Amino acid sequence: MDNTLIADRLRARASELARGGDNLYRVRAFRQAAMAVLALPEPVAAVGRAGLTAAGVGASIAAAGERYAADG
Repeated sequence: MDNTLIADRLRARASELARGGDNLYRVRAFRQAAMAVLALPEPVAAVGRAGLTAAGVGASIAAAGERYAADG
């Protein structure tokens, strides 16, 4: 799965959380993670969880991004 699709899934998760009334900071974290994924110069599959956390993505969301990349 390419970075654009991963970012789309992260944004969709943020929207689900927002509709469900989840914590605003968690919703924002998913949206910011989507932007970080789009800014990566390499695919998420290549950088992995460590690359995502280095880009400022939290550990649990980085794990989700890594799973999305593996689902490809």
